[in-house]
Amino acid sequence: MIWDDLCELIDSHQRFLISSHLSLDGDSVGSQLAMSWHLKSKGKDVVLYNADPVPKKFRFLQRVEEITTVVPSVKPDVLVILDCSNLQRLGWNAEGITPLIINIDHHRDNTRFGIFNHIDDRAAATGAIICRFFKECGITYPPEVAEALYAAIMTDTGGFRFSNTTSSILRICADLIDAGADGSKIYEKVYSSHAPEGLMLQARIWSSLKYHLDGRVCSMEMPLAVLEEIGAVYSDSEGMADHTITAEGVEVGIMVKYSASESHFSLRSKGTVDVGKIAQKIPGGGGHFSAAGCTIEMPFEEAFPYMLNILSAEMG
Repeated sequence: MIWDDLCELIDSHQRFLISSHLSLDGDSVGSQLAMSWHLKSKGKDVVLYNADPVPKKFRFLQRVEEITTVVPSVKPDVLVILDCSNLQRLGWNAEGITPLIINIDHHRDNTRFGIFNHIDDRAAATGAIICRFFKECGITYPPEVAEALYAAIMTDTGGFRFSNTTSSILRICADLIDAGADGSKIYEKVYSSHAPEGLMLQARIWSSLKYHLDGRVCSMEMPLAVLEEIGAVYSDSEGMADHTITAEGVEVGIMVKYSASESHFSLRSKGTVDVGKIAQKIPGGGGHFSAAGCTIEMPFEEAFPYMLNILSAEMG
């Protein structure tokens, strides 16, 4: 069985540190909570550590308060990295922590940095891979874990709107509902519960909308300084990139969040342009065919035309 090596690695060690990528999303949070539950159910010592805090919209998930941004004081036997294509994307230095790394992910550009690597770029979410692990190993789980995994899959399919919403994914989610996940509640918490300041931030972002390259590219932008001005938090802007590809004629969407010295690009595609390959042209960038990201170490005024030139060359 493909999971034998993972099970042996878990069974033969006691201390585990679980982490995921910068700017936590539903898949990274839900997958971590599910794996943490499994390890603790086997009597293991588990620390959930991430460089960034959990976005407010996911704090309804049970045991989410166990995810900390405080650097752990005890070295783990095993490092578990979920939903993260390379160690640099963690946002903290994991080099030398331990040679034993479990790497479970669905990004096609994953660098296979673990001693155990399970990379399935056909999976809609890392949470879906964990569901398969649980099912194939006969692991039953409580409703709180079903909800974490449902949130993971729901968010990485864009609320079941993206092309990765396959029949098999919907069957997995049906199993999760049967296991106790409340799909309606999870959708409301993630997509329909906004702080007033969050809506003000989104309104500001909407007002920046522009079209480029004869209407084939749509962009929105957010200077980080606006967060303090409005009283919003960074996670209030999550999901705005998905709106950039909703206009007719648009092939690629860009959401840029920038400081004085660097610009982070979230790229989206309707399926005709591989934005993952475009993001890989920037050091540290990458992602999926239809959703990817990268950071350019330039102020917005320089970084945006730089990205447009890359897109123009790729799109013809």
